[in-house]
Amino acid sequence: MKHHLMVGTWTPPGAIFTFEFDDESLSLNMIKRTEINQDEPISWMTFDHAKKNIYGAAMKKWSSFSVKSPTEIVHEASHPMTHEPEASSPSTNTRAIFVLAAHQPPYAVYGNPFYNHAGHGNVFSVTPSGALSTNIQNYPYSPKTGIHGMVFDPTETYLYSADLRANKIWTHRKGVDGQLSLVGCVDAPDPGDHPRWVALNGAYLYVLMEAGNRLAVYVIDEQTKCPVFTQITYPLIPPGIPNAKTMYRSDVCTLSHSKKYLYATSRANAHNITGYIAAFALGPAGNIERQICLNPTPTSGGHSNAVSPCDWSDEWVALTDDQEGWLEIYRWKDEFLGRVAHCDVKEPGFGMNAIWYD
Repeated sequence: MKHHLMVGTWTPPGAIFTFEFDDESLSLNMIKRTEINQDEPISWMTFDHAKKNIYGAAMKKWSSFSVKSPTEIVHEASHPMTHEPEASSPSTNTRAIFVLAAHQPPYAVYGNPFYNHAGHGNVFSVTPSGALSTNIQNYPYSPKTGIHGMVFDPTETYLYSADLRANKIWTHRKGVDGQLSLVGCVDAPDPGDHPRWVALNGAYLYVLMEAGNRLAVYVIDEQTKCPVFTQITYPLIPPGIPNAKTMYRSDVCTLSHSKKYLYATSRANAHNITGYIAAFALGPAGNIERQICLNPTPTSGGHSNAVSPCDWSDEWVALTDDQEGWLEIYRWKDEFLGRVAHCDVKEPGFGMNAIWYD
């Protein structure tokens, strides 16, 4: 069977790349380069609940595209960051970094700016067809904030945000109109952790620490709905490496389709050193039972090393790299991770995260 994936870029010129992966012949080919606004490269993209729209974190903009087929992707809207005038200024380093689409009505879209002037999240309503419509809320974090990843609980009542720059994890409650209200925030266990990414399974919140290069396990308090640190962590780089916080920075964590496994990646800060990908076995309640592996990735990972399991099975996992520019597919079988396909794309800034269309 043939499957399709889309990938964006870190730097201009903007483009969305469509790939076709054949799980029988194990071929992987880039079949379409969709040109988009040149100054709106998408460093993180996600589908809406129906996979009829792509939402992008696109430098100084939030963008949306109608997806009519794997090779017919049409730009529909771009909106600036309006929470602070400086955020959209070309003279500042503020950029849109992460976007999360609600899967329940009213299907709002949540965006995180990063670097300076990133103390608010941006919430957008969507049109009946799913295009970004109106900036309905700019909700505050803190002046020092730099959120890089968020996750909803299964009911989409509570939102958890990893604040890399302020070294915190935030909890917000979502209202029926899609807008957010603050519940609370907690500091990371170590001042040098810098939470970058979050994944949630049952009552367990997994927080990936970029500078700490570890995965911290939290449980969600039943009363407050805020995360509580369990004192349990797992390494995302081999133990004992000197100057680990300057040599490595961890990237993303995400669940497999069955939620029986959790993946997490780290990146090296030098191109002559590899990053790593870790896999964890999860129990029925969502707890980590054991760390299965900590495998080197082919390169440092550059800005990327983003792992993307497919969403219909545990068998196929995508990995992207922007040091050399490629997409790879791995097969997960018997708790071994085997590379089965590779496709080079020698385009500026390729490739950011991969999203599975079918």
